Amino acid sequence: MSPRSRRDFLEDSIFATATALVTGSAGQVFATEDDSSNKSSKTKKLAAEVFVPSLPDDDLVTTYRHAATENVLAALNPEVFPGYFNVCAGEKGYGSIYPSTFPSLDGHQMTDALLWLGEVEVAKLNWDYVRSFQRPNGCLPLAILPALAGKPAGPEGSKVVIDANGGLYEHPTPGNPLAALAGPTYIQNADVIYRHTLDRRWLKAQIGSVNLAADYLISLTTPAGVVGGAGYYVEYPSRIDSDGVSQCHAVDALRRLSALNRVLEDEKAAAGYEKIADRIASHFTIMYWANTHFAEYLHPTRGFISSHGLTDVDWAALATGVALPQQQAVLWPQLRDETAFYYGGMPTGISTRPETYEDWEFSPPSNRRDLAAMGRVWYIESWARSRFRDAEGLLDGLRRVADEGRQHDYSWRERYLPSSSGSTVPLGAERYCEYPANFIRIVNRFLLGIDLHLDGSILLAPNVTAAFWDRGFGHVLRVRGTSIEFQLHRDSIDVTYSGPAAQRLGLRPPARDGAARWKVT
Repeated sequence: MSPRSRRDFLEDSIFATATALVTGSAGQVFATEDDSSNKSSKTKKLAAEVFVPSLPDDDLVTTYRHAATENVLAALNPEVFPGYFNVCAGEKGYGSIYPSTFPSLDGHQMTDALLWLGEVEVAKLNWDYVRSFQRPNGCLPLAILPALAGKPAGPEGSKVVIDANGGLYEHPTPGNPLAALAGPTYIQNADVIYRHTLDRRWLKAQIGSVNLAADYLISLTTPAGVVGGAGYYVEYPSRIDSDGVSQCHAVDALRRLSALNRVLEDEKAAAGYEKIADRIASHFTIMYWANTHFAEYLHPTRGFISSHGLTDVDWAALATGVALPQQQAVLWPQLRDETAFYYGGMPTGISTRPETYEDWEFSPPSNRRDLAAMGRVWYIESWARSRFRDAEGLLDGLRRVADEGRQHDYSWRERYLPSSSGSTVPLGAERYCEYPANFIRIVNRFLLGIDLHLDGSILLAPNVTAAFWDRGFGHVLRVRGTSIEFQLHRDSIDVTYSGPAAQRLGLRPPARDGAARWKVT
């Protein structure tokens, strides 16, 4: 299949406008043949206004419910501070450093999931808390550990002192991995909060801080376009000094920021960030390309490291759209059916050849904990699959994660190590929220294909199999002060909308008989 772009989605979608009064109204978009069989599959509503999608797969529906209520929402605790959430459900998992906040990576995974669950106020309040730790140069903390404020942290020989405010701004592992993580995470959060709210006043108040975070990220970037900072979201291996995943996420973040500045009509800032994103992308696609796949990272003395098979860098290059069309054509056939990424059956590992890593790539050599399958990599894989409309691959990943949850009382760990037995080898705290948060994100953004545009329009571009269209599926979307309930079938689409103004809603329909006619009522 040829590479897909956002423009492709728009060009082959049908847009309908649903006009509603403040009191609400209902409308249908349907084919010539009436179909009322979906009435029994209406989306189910849980307590506290949590809606679970209706899918023709009971295991996925059950897993979504548990991921939301027993994991992501169970991690909230406003008694710590308004907007607080833990990385684990409840207070367990991090012992003496509870309460703690991990704004880099975890902060975005949780914020995004909470927004899909309707917790906009929590997301904004958590944003306010994290912003208060931003330094004048734009640097944001990797972690906020109030109980360890002013204390040294890390192994002997590479300790760092946690700031007096509790912020951890530098990683104690040699090479300072994660240095390029906080900025993109912050930008991603600004992007999703705005998309879910269209709160222009909020965006205008935050844009200076967001731009400052981007400026710090740019300070880690060479004139040639190499983003430093070692491992993007991995510490062991450290990927000193320029992780390929960092390059892709920096490009994506700067392009998102450029779009946000354009919302506020700051063309100068938008063009500046776009130019730097293009420079990073150009360097990456030329220098990191190793004929059949991308190099994993650039080491300061050993050069480009590309000997561990296919890696998460390849998934990231496809997901973020950084890979050139000809590179996508080479990569996608290799990645599509590659099960070596699934460690003990769990998606998604960082490499297809984990046994090839050497001691010098770890500090200390005995700590190889990130040589694992993790939810963060699974999200990137799912993002890439959605670009190529790989419904079967998306569903396979979701079902693997659902199966692991079902076997362990819907509790997931942070990592799953390589396994020769075929069984999972979990590592880390129980009820870690990374997999459940990403489960919610993947179902909404990639499986159901809900795309919240910056111009206020909403596109439904499902990546589902024929069986889904035949049996029907849907959800209730609560965004921007409106409610959109949709139930999709191959031959009928029921949409119930309520809100204060007209809403532009687009649909990418399934393959159908060209003779069928669609109507709007």
